[in-house]
Amino acid sequence: MKIKPTLSPVLSEKLVALKENIKRFPKVSIAFSGGVDSTLLLQVAIDVLRPNVLPITVNGAMLPGSEFAEAQALAKAMGAVPLVIDADVFSLENFVKNPADRCYHCKKFIFTQIKEAARANGYEVILDGSNLDDMKDYRPGIKALGELGVSSPLKESGLTKQDIRELSAYYGLPTATKPAMACLATRIPTNTPITPAALTAIEAGEDFLKSLGLSQYRLRLLGDTAKIECDPGDFTTIIENRLVLIDTLKNLGIKTITLDLAGYNCGNMNG
Repeated sequence: MKIKPTLSPVLSEKLVALKENIKRFPKVSIAFSGGVDSTLLLQVAIDVLRPNVLPITVNGAMLPGSEFAEAQALAKAMGAVPLVIDADVFSLENFVKNPADRCYHCKKFIFTQIKEAARANGYEVILDGSNLDDMKDYRPGIKALGELGVSSPLKESGLTKQDIRELSAYYGLPTATKPAMACLATRIPTNTPITPAALTAIEAGEDFLKSLGLSQYRLRLLGDTAKIECDPGDFTTIIENRLVLIDTLKNLGIKTITLDLAGYNCGNMNG
């Protein structure tokens, strides 16, 4: 029998605060991606508000197809049927142009649709999975959430990413050890136009890296050059499988494939 992890007094207090922050509302919709943060948020919301919880998942070119499928299966396993919105991000000029504040425009575009869908289904309150650590990084999209009145109870309850992983383990969620994932557009340098072909190549390359069992990775696209970032402990795996990786990416129009010896670093394309 698996023993449930115990929580420290501090983390127990944060969990109580999270539940209270959610209980303020009679019913909530949750922007659900299937990532570490939104999965914990959905679980706790289900615990305190069931059945008045509606997860909303956005499907679009910026999200890997495998991640979308996993999110759908996970929500259903948790007893919630997600509402799916298809978002055509390529219809958004400031997504395609990829300026420094692209994330702001994209978040505003996506969460406007989430808000409309939530209201159409009788939900006025929208929650997202932003956490306290997000305040330390360059996150222009957070401004859009504020403008649209989206609440972030994980952040409001003082939860860090590590706190969220520990609480996820406490609840037995499969996302407790899931690697961080971000929009595929973050693999492309600022002010470099984003194309469907570029996102397709990034997704295919990262799907291959995922199939190798890598723990944390990114495939950055610099023109027709792909730069792989991963944990240095996975360098050997990359080299052993390099021929298949090269064939996969060259068939998608990438001419040069490189390995960043500095390893994976979150936010390398910021600014």
